[in-house]
Amino acid sequence: MKSKIISFGILGVLVIVAGISLNQNKTTEQITLSAESTSPTDLPTDLGSDQYAVSAVRIGEKTFNVELALTREQQSLGLGERDSLPANSGMLFVFKPAEIVPFWMKGMRFNLDIVWIAEGNIVDITRNAPVPKPETKTENLPLYSPKTEIDYVLELNAGAADKMNVGDRVEIVNSSQV
Repeated sequence: MKSKIISFGILGVLVIVAGISLNQNKTTEQITLSAESTSPTDLPTDLGSDQYAVSAVRIGEKTFNVELALTREQQSLGLGERDSLPANSGMLFVFKPAEIVPFWMKGMRFNLDIVWIAEGNIVDITRNAPVPKPETKTENLPLYSPKTEIDYVLELNAGAADKMNVGDRVEIVNSSQV
């Protein structure tokens, strides 16, 4: 009799756990950006038209559809060689572990705002980084760096970060719906 009660108890727990798991899979997961809780493997794997995984980033009331630059090759190219970036979109660079990373504007054809993020908060903003002159050699390109180690960088159209401030909370929406 005692073993039947234990068996029913274990079965009940398994049913509850399975129900919770099914319910969580039906909702869009929201993850706060943080060096401790998010790694590139936690991010969506849906590929965009340029073979980038895609997601969305929310800062305050504003949401941006983003491509994820996860590899060093993707990060080096960034948004270079593109003529434009659609409104309310950008590219999110993921750095694990956190580090101080210099950025350049090699191959850029439009100005950018660069939002430097550490542990889910904006720690610095480079506003309106200009397109380099066409004759600028790679070794002479200006470098843009954060003031501290970061784990994410968000590149947006120049002016898109106008209402953002250091200290603002940043969230990534982990969803294949974007």
